Amino acid sequence: MNGALRPLPPLTERALREPLRTELSRRTRRVQQGGVPSAVLLPLYEDQGETWLWLLRRAADMRKHAGQVALPGGKRDPGDQDAVDTATREAFEEIGLQRASVDVLGPLDDMHTHTGFVITPIVGWIAPGFIATPSAAEVARVFSVPLRLFTGRASGTFPRVGHTHDGELVWGITLMIVRSFFDVLRQLPEPLQDAQA
Repeated sequence: MNGALRPLPPLTERALREPLRTELSRRTRRVQQGGVPSAVLLPLYEDQGETWLWLLRRAADMRKHAGQVALPGGKRDPGDQDAVDTATREAFEEIGLQRASVDVLGPLDDMHTHTGFVITPIVGWIAPGFIATPSAAEVARVFSVPLRLFTGRASGTFPRVGHTHDGELVWGITLMIVRSFFDVLRQLPEPLQDAQA
């Protein structure tokens, strides 16, 4: 993008939830082929006037992506009808998030990984009061990050290499997915004045 970055909207549920649903439904999504179909969930929620994102750190003895910070998700199972099924099923298996607690807003662009997966990220808004119950076999830790910490305080720029929060490093494909989510946020219409309250 040439010139100054378009400013981000206020990072609140009121400014993001319904505008995101509209934007994700109207945009032309980039679909990729040639890899193992998989999906992840971006589980968003609001607390004390700001939006947070749930993340997890994979168990150290996992066969793939061991010890890495990730979004809940995994490869598509034969019983999954679509990427939403995959993302929400995996979120339940990994962190105990019930499908009924997820308001699915829509998908982001597919991402191709160097390990041969094609990931469809699904944006979802989570009902308040969720308490994570991580799968001991797959997940070492579940934690959440306020969206504002991914942006430069003044410029709204995004970290290029990695982002550390509470001792956890967010990098690689997870950081790329979050970056693509912020690209969508920048396309949202200017919020009404009362949405900033």
